[in-house]
Amino acid sequence: MGMFTVNQIGSSFAGEIQDLNLKGGVTDQEYEEIERVLSLHGVLVFRNDGPINDDDQEALIKRFGPPVNSVLKIKKPEEGAVETRPHFLDIATVDADNNPLAKDSFEHLYHLANQLWHTDGTQIQPPIRVTILSARVLPPNPPDTLYADMRAAWDALPESEKARLEGLSVEHNIFVSRAKVGLTDFPEEAIKMRPPVIHPLVRTHPRTGRKSLYLASHASHIIGWDKAKGEALLEELTNFATQPQFVYAHKWKTGDLVMWDDSFTMHRATPYDEPHPRKMRWSGAQELFPV
Repeated sequence: MGMFTVNQIGSSFAGEIQDLNLKGGVTDQEYEEIERVLSLHGVLVFRNDGPINDDDQEALIKRFGPPVNSVLKIKKPEEGAVETRPHFLDIATVDADNNPLAKDSFEHLYHLANQLWHTDGTQIQPPIRVTILSARVLPPNPPDTLYADMRAAWDALPESEKARLEGLSVEHNIFVSRAKVGLTDFPEEAIKMRPPVIHPLVRTHPRTGRKSLYLASHASHIIGWDKAKGEALLEELTNFATQPQFVYAHKWKTGDLVMWDDSFTMHRATPYDEPHPRKMRWSGAQELFPV
């Protein structure tokens, strides 16, 4: 028996952790148990007595692999800024002075692309393995975050389709997803940091042996295929994999920390356009080896 309780949420694949306080860090044994249940559920919800602090979130994400820096942290020269925690990313509707972000601002457009179905970190090599998102400030009616189980989607495909997909490789690029929302004004340094990378379309989880699709809004095209044909297949698979029976909708409460395995889940933010501020803190841990 594990050292904490995991309750499956609703009829979906996600799990809610009971009896574990993340404040002050986790023990080696607790970390190993989190890894085990994460490989089974894909999405874990930790409900805390108030938001976790930066030190605790930083310590937690470092358990799962090298923390990742976002291209959003690459400031334009005229902006200047000293970043003390470069691997944290604030996903917020307001700036540092609590002023609402302008609709045409870089930050607003960058985060707007989060409303596309995506998998964190497919645009880098090695990709992101684990993501943590903590709710720091929420509005009265916070928008849901949706998660899709790419293992269940794979299992539901006809055998002939599985045979067609295995062995295919896909090019991923962060600037592909951002261009979909009209964001193309990236600093040259950021563009150099994020060249296109290639990942398999089908992955096998090292702990469970289960296969899954590996998709993202960053996915550009299928290697060796006609570009339009590859784009059409990626769109078709994304639509298939995000049907309601494969999706968990997380309803946020202040203090929530949600962790997910990016190797077999996809997710998206839902639209939010209220005057009340929302502040989330994101962190991601890379795989140790290329995928």
